[in-house]
Amino acid sequence: MIQLKDNSDVTGYQDNLIIQELLDRNLNDLAKENFIIFPPQIGSSEDLDGENYIFRQHNRRIQTGNIVGVMKKGSDEVRINSRFYDSISDSEDYFLKYLLHRVLSMNIIRTKVSMDSDDSYYNLLAFLFPMYLNQAMEKGVYKEYVKKQYNDANVKGPINVARHIKANTPFVGRIAYDTREFSYDNRLTQLIRHTLEKLNAEYIYDFASDSLTKENMTAIIRETSSYSRSERFEILAENVANPVRHGYFEEYYLLQKLCIQILNEQRVGFGIEDDEVHGIIIDVAWLWEEYLNTLLKEQFIHPENKNSRYGISLFSDMRHTVYPDFYSRDKRIVLDAKYKQLDRSEKGLNREDRYQIISYLHVLKAEKAGIAYPSKETESLVHVGTLHGFGGQLFKLPLKVPQNMSSYDEFSEQIIHSESCFKSKVLTIQ
Repeated sequence: MIQLKDNSDVTGYQDNLIIQELLDRNLNDLAKENFIIFPPQIGSSEDLDGENYIFRQHNRRIQTGNIVGVMKKGSDEVRINSRFYDSISDSEDYFLKYLLHRVLSMNIIRTKVSMDSDDSYYNLLAFLFPMYLNQAMEKGVYKEYVKKQYNDANVKGPINVARHIKANTPFVGRIAYDTREFSYDNRLTQLIRHTLEKLNAEYIYDFASDSLTKENMTAIIRETSSYSRSERFEILAENVANPVRHGYFEEYYLLQKLCIQILNEQRVGFGIEDDEVHGIIIDVAWLWEEYLNTLLKEQFIHPENKNSRYGISLFSDMRHTVYPDFYSRDKRIVLDAKYKQLDRSEKGLNREDRYQIISYLHVLKAEKAGIAYPSKETESLVHVGTLHGFGGQLFKLPLKVPQNMSSYDEFSEQIIHSESCFKSKVLTIQ
């Protein structure tokens, strides 16, 4: 197994078969294959577009991007941790776990005792399941035609002669027949139910204020009255052989893939061929932005690109709408979330980021615009400079990520302190 980090040079591992196969392949390709991608739909993330890459080659150097996860091909395995992962003292990626915890509004405690240290990545599937479930259930409970067998006097379908002779000899007025009915209790909802039961047996879910997930779980349990634990492997095999194909139910297809992975206890993939590369891909840039929203949502507007909400127009005729990550008209501040390594850049911002926040500042008539990024080293705000012309200040604002923590609880305590410092600096920028 090879352990890597995001936004790092990995040229030394260029001969690895997995890296070779995934090199310069974009996420549009991988989404069609055997990868679990989080967030479930690439369109959910403005940063995670279809042209993004796990491994990208430039000037004969190979770099990782803003993606973490685990990929496997046969017995070979490559893991990409966040760059804040401490491979010496951390048994798991505390930073990634904390982001998932905050963004998904839940805490998960594993109750099943295991001596396998690799379970930390299998645990990621338990974190991802509620969001996949909720997105699929926006289409309502999945419904499809299922075969039903009856043995009564109200014949509604073709008679099953063999079953009729076996069950109704001597004849007592009942007839065995088969029929097809449009039902919520089907192979896919049964698969979801089996996944729920497995997760509930192995984890304690604390959903905080997330009532939607509870409601969706209750709906699945209510609609799968024929559930039987002994049929798990039969249901699993039927779903592996029959993936959801209709484009309207894409979210259910993604949920189906995840459920199969959980029930198979595959730590890294979906697929049955040993020569296929499969795995879990998590967009940390998206997680970082959504995490900052949990800290700033009371003071800042967080535009929703996917839902076309709270955007601003660059032109007076509304021809071109853009979506700053965070802005406050009252405080006249624009804040852009960037999951970049900016500790060593002193006051500098790259040209693209600089021009982007200057344009937001100008259109919103703001006084200050800055970049919010995670840092290993500092929590001090850096003034980049004051603009000529109409004026305005540019800044960089780090949120310090604790390092060398002995436990997840200790990490959580320290990063809560970092969050307090971060929020106080945002509100007192001069």
